[in-house]
Amino acid sequence: MTKVAVVGLGIMGRGMAANLAASGHDVVVWNRTPGRLPELPEAAGPAQAAAGAEVVFEVTADDASSRQVWLGADGILAGARPGTVLVSSATLSVEWVSELAARCAERGLSFYDMPVTGGAEGARTGNLVMLVGGDPDRPAVLDGVLPAISRQVSHFGPAGAGTRFKLVLNALQAAHLAAFGEAISMAAAAGLDLDQVGRALVERPGGVISQMAWSNLVTPPEPINFSAGWAAKDLSYARRMDAGAHRPVLDAVLSLFSRAVAEGHAQEDWSIVNRLDSPPAPISAARS
Repeated sequence: MTKVAVVGLGIMGRGMAANLAASGHDVVVWNRTPGRLPELPEAAGPAQAAAGAEVVFEVTADDASSRQVWLGADGILAGARPGTVLVSSATLSVEWVSELAARCAERGLSFYDMPVTGGAEGARTGNLVMLVGGDPDRPAVLDGVLPAISRQVSHFGPAGAGTRFKLVLNALQAAHLAAFGEAISMAAAAGLDLDQVGRALVERPGGVISQMAWSNLVTPPEPINFSAGWAAKDLSYARRMDAGAHRPVLDAVLSLFSRAVAEGHAQEDWSIVNRLDSPPAPISAARS
């Protein structure tokens, strides 16, 4: 049994904490809004959570919230002890992750950026994919807890590499989602049967994003899988990572999600981008 702290209990953090506890680990949580997981003990702050933990997972929303829980007077670094393994599983900017990794190194603390993919269902079922940056020789204590929350651990290089890959991945997924919705709109304008078109697109080109896009277009998910606001944030971080490069697709997709946020859809599922203009005719059912 490992003592684990989870700081941040959004969609991903709640699933991770619940699965860690279900696997027999000693889990303490902290969230800005208390009571998200009343069945688990809650620390008074991030520092207290870190002080009693062998492994700390931070799963906050963005750079600002991450910086606060790490560097605040009651932050993780204020409580972390020598030997504690520190993990950021949030999707953050490259600049902030680089700074955070350097601050941990200055204190001799083991740090990994380990953003996740797999969505709400992956978090709920313990089938996330961990996208890792850091020392490839991971401490045994960390490898002992990862099976409780993930089905795959993919290492991309030194600290910061996991974040870089996650931003690339999210940019591609957002482009795919937006393009799927545009294809459905084209099919509607052409007078095609949208049930037939949707099923065919899920089959070819297929893939998990096509399946998700089709399902979400038919029935907007509740609860959401991933918000338009989070997508816009991740795309903006991706653009900053690649500033100055000619990226017309990324720029177009970022503009689309930024528009969704500006029009008040930040808290809706990111599939809302496919319904911003002229939604397709009613679709009877999502079928693969």
